[in-house]
Amino acid sequence: MKLLFLLPLLATACLAAEPHLPKGTKALASADRNGRGPLALVNLNHHVLGHAKVFGGKEDDLFVAGYGGPQAVHLFRWVDTAETGAPVFAQPVEVKCAFKDKGSVFQRKDGVIIGLWIDKDTLVTTEFDREKVEFRETKRTKLPGAVKSPGSIGVLVNADGSYDLAFEMSNGGKGAEGSPNTEEWRPYNSSGIAVGGLRYRYLMGVTADWKARQITETKNEVYFSMHGITAINLGTGHERDVVTGSRQGNLVHYHNRTANGFDLEKKRLIAGEDGNALRHPSINPSVSAYGGGLIACGEGSLYFYRFTGKFTKAGAPIFTEPVSVLQEHADLYAGTLPSPTTVDWDGDGVLDILAGNSEGFVLFFKNTGSNEEPKFLPATRVKAGGREIQVQAGYAGSLQGVQEARWGYLSPNVIDWNGDALPDLITCDITGNYLIYLNRGSKTEPELEPAHPIYCDGIDLHGMWRCRAALAKIGGRMALAMVEGDDQFHLYWRIDDYNVEDGGKLLLEEGKPIGASGGVGGMSGRCKLDFFDWNQDGKLDFVIGTGRVCSIPDRETGYPMAALGRNPVVGGLVGKLVDSALPGKLKKTLGTPLVMLNTGTNEAMRFARPLTFQDEAGQVVQPGGAHETGAVGTMLGGDGPNLLICNEAGRMFLLPGKKLQTKP
Repeated sequence: MKLLFLLPLLATACLAAEPHLPKGTKALASADRNGRGPLALVNLNHHVLGHAKVFGGKEDDLFVAGYGGPQAVHLFRWVDTAETGAPVFAQPVEVKCAFKDKGSVFQRKDGVIIGLWIDKDTLVTTEFDREKVEFRETKRTKLPGAVKSPGSIGVLVNADGSYDLAFEMSNGGKGAEGSPNTEEWRPYNSSGIAVGGLRYRYLMGVTADWKARQITETKNEVYFSMHGITAINLGTGHERDVVTGSRQGNLVHYHNRTANGFDLEKKRLIAGEDGNALRHPSINPSVSAYGGGLIACGEGSLYFYRFTGKFTKAGAPIFTEPVSVLQEHADLYAGTLPSPTTVDWDGDGVLDILAGNSEGFVLFFKNTGSNEEPKFLPATRVKAGGREIQVQAGYAGSLQGVQEARWGYLSPNVIDWNGDALPDLITCDITGNYLIYLNRGSKTEPELEPAHPIYCDGIDLHGMWRCRAALAKIGGRMALAMVEGDDQFHLYWRIDDYNVEDGGKLLLEEGKPIGASGGVGGMSGRCKLDFFDWNQDGKLDFVIGTGRVCSIPDRETGYPMAALGRNPVVGGLVGKLVDSALPGKLKKTLGTPLVMLNTGTNEAMRFARPLTFQDEAGQVVQPGGAHETGAVGTMLGGDGPNLLICNEAGRMFLLPGKKLQTKP
């Protein structure tokens, strides 16, 4: 068979999966005044390109690029300043632009809005057309030879209208070799130290006369990435300073001692009002000067830092703690890769939402409506021991290496674990550890103790990474089900507040264990379990959130990876030929909510093979995202049971169960 015959089939097989929700489904919306909530596009990551007066308001409007999802440039019109001091913007308008990132937008004194973009070894100049809402290309200029493969660009405008450019450059360092999806992957050596060189970034400057030189003291300035570079006016003597972001969340300041070009002092870390360096809440923030401060964003939503006008004794500028940049008529935003649960958290008789996310926070969405017609306020962060819960990998907590130190992938579940009529919190995260936060408050005012490990046989309860435990009271005892180290569903029984005993592997109807992952390493875990009686027969079923690489109950036929990842057109002999031509390229699907019905009893569970949720047209529900998606059964919305699901860009959807079918 000729390869030419295969080409149409190969193209079909390799198409990326598109999310699907039932017709008419809308994300849960903010019920705050004017629908205000954190500003976030439908992407995993955000990058503020710059700002300008487009609509003639009191403050500048904002240009934001989104990536990790549908890539596009958006324009947000300024409408207000919140009590927190953060700017408030209207809903976004998409901008026609040939470029989606690696750009910087600024406004000249004559009002013309310029966008500069990196296109390989070329600098592309564009002008913004207000009527057409479009950046139109006006010029291309080859970059100096010393500026090779820059990661981002910053613009410093001079008094005469010319401008100097700063480029983010790599020092050429390499991380650990190999793939995190293989058994051979070892990001740490036997002493627990990260292997491979630490990749750093530095700044190269190109002045208005088109001369290029390194402008930072070293080539090891910021670990892994800066991503964003902004010029900032911090007052007399600091009119042309430079700030960058960083992979690990530090905001890096360079005092520029010259009125033209670059004369940068040694880097300083932007400080908080206590004098210590601020650290952005999430990984990989880029930065843009705005309205007497900074807007910073990376994975997650946008934050505003206000400059206090002060410097530390060491010369670092002092900014306030970050507050959320807001948008009117916003969707509820749960952070990236959220994992939700529903519970009456504040004892007012209606179900609220608690959700964990990739930033490592636990968020509380208060329901100000009813169970039948819920209305949720934007999130507040749940505290334990008087401090906001934030769990992150740190140096050695991610199986994919030290570059993931700032991810948490926190997945909470809630139950009255110790029988005192108060909801307690049990979590798993990027590390695979299971922790409990006991509630020592009251029914209406929860107060969580600091996290405490859960033990089995004296060893910390530990399983596959990025999973969530299912919790239930069965026959008078508290039960916890999880994906354990054999990559199979396993049951444990509560002994006391901090200890459980082995209850054995949970099994399919035919007596086989239930596997979870489509592979090893980074292709493992990501399975969000929840006990819920979906078919209302009095027995606890599993409602499961998954990532694309989950394969339940086995790697050969499991959902979603094996069962949904292959285009049915590519079967038989052609399928084998495609497999051999494109190994590992056919598993393009998305995280998919599943249900496994309990065909045994609660005391002696047996589970049928997974079923997908399908809409009335027979299409599989996939809310969007390959990494992982949260899903739980709930009585929210009335006439339940219903399904609460998330996409990985932080939106939540409440689907009426009566309009869903469960099928293979």
